[in-house]
Amino acid sequence: MDIAAQPDLDHPQTTLLLTRTFAAPRALLFKLWTQPEHIVRWWGCAETGEVDFTNDLRVGGEFTAVMQLSNGHTHRISGVYCKIEAPERLVFTWSWENTDGFQGGETLVTVTFEEKDGQTELTLRHESFATEDACAAHGEGWGASLDRLGEFVATL
Repeated sequence: MDIAAQPDLDHPQTTLLLTRTFAAPRALLFKLWTQPEHIVRWWGCAETGEVDFTNDLRVGGEFTAVMQLSNGHTHRISGVYCKIEAPERLVFTWSWENTDGFQGGETLVTVTFEEKDGQTELTLRHESFATEDACAAHGEGWGASLDRLGEFVATL
């Protein structure tokens, strides 16, 4: 699995761009990103234990992820699907809050799945963060999630 992280040229401090290559067909990766029974197996930062995920997979449909962290904190993420182009692309809004009452502003996530040499290159673009720190923190979280996704794909 390859990893590359690079800033967005227009908004380098508030846009996250991650690219990973997985040894799996893109239809499978798209399924792992859209079906709750699979998402709960890989979603979350390094400290994530249990995940509860529900979604209404349609444009305008909502999703909610509740992550129980090892430190006892809970993070709740919610959003709305803006575009669903199976198996090429998902676009959704992203809002989160934690048990301390902190609420992050709404941001936008675009995930693309491109077949390359019998593998799938996944590109995640998460944009419109209010601060550089928020962008960096989400980079760590998404990096851990993608690591977990790679481990899950390896078991299939």
